[in-house]
Amino acid sequence: MEAFENSPAFAALAETTQDSHRASFKEIRKEWPRLPLKLTQQRGMKAMIRKWHHTFADHPRTADQMLFSLSRVYTYGIDEEIIEKNPCTGIERLYTGSRKENVWTPELIALFRAKAKPHLLLAFEMAIHTGQLQADMLLATWKQHNGSHLMFEQGKSKPGKPKRRVRVKVHSALKAILDALPTDTMRILNNSRGRPWSKSGFKTSWGKECDRLGIEGVTYHDLQGTFITDRRREGSTTEQIASITGHSIAEVGRVLEKHYLATDQQTSDAVILRMERTSRKQKSKRCRKRCKRPLIDVWKCAISI
Repeated sequence: MEAFENSPAFAALAETTQDSHRASFKEIRKEWPRLPLKLTQQRGMKAMIRKWHHTFADHPRTADQMLFSLSRVYTYGIDEEIIEKNPCTGIERLYTGSRKENVWTPELIALFRAKAKPHLLLAFEMAIHTGQLQADMLLATWKQHNGSHLMFEQGKSKPGKPKRRVRVKVHSALKAILDALPTDTMRILNNSRGRPWSKSGFKTSWGKECDRLGIEGVTYHDLQGTFITDRRREGSTTEQIASITGHSIAEVGRVLEKHYLATDQQTSDAVILRMERTSRKQKSKRCRKRCKRPLIDVWKCAISI
């Protein structure tokens, strides 16, 4: 683990990912303070890891995160040709939950807008109108707002990751909010004391506010997924959405397919509605060819076929 933590591969990870791995490594070291490489490659190691993994069954997400971190160490060892196999391979995850339905519904959006504290409501409106990641929005300054567009440097919070600059047109509703705010602070988003948010501070305050309002099952991150879903539902293409959110086209597709649109009844209904419209048009054309009755009669004919 020490070799992986000190490697360029680890340094290239997002800070939040590094923190998650370090927390996992602390628990892993409690179980295996010293673990010879030779032992990790022997028969029975997978069974030992599976048994350890299942001791955290009461907290499946935490258990799976620790398993992922341990697996990542072994993967690094294979890449560096230190070991030949990953004993974590094939161990089933404990968490079976899904985020397929975890989008902000119109009812939840209305509730948050009606009752949330102003400094958190601003963060909400920024997310739902721009589709940007939390980390990039918390770093946004007033210099990035020219009145018509917001300029984001996506990935700025992730050392070692390539940065991508995008200009997002400010929605009229968001523009009205921003135009009414004082610009005497460096950052656009600030806490209740007018100071820039820390990541942990924002996460804590956001969680407390959702608890106060009785909002469950959705996170701040889900606002980006809601943005992606709603824009696609409106007719924006995957390529157009990717140009704003900073995802690759494939990533937007995966978000839509696996996490949000899989249970979107409105979207699936639209497929059948379009099919019905196409069918009616085709039948109408056939009717017009067969008879020269008035158009209203033609449509009646088409519907009755």
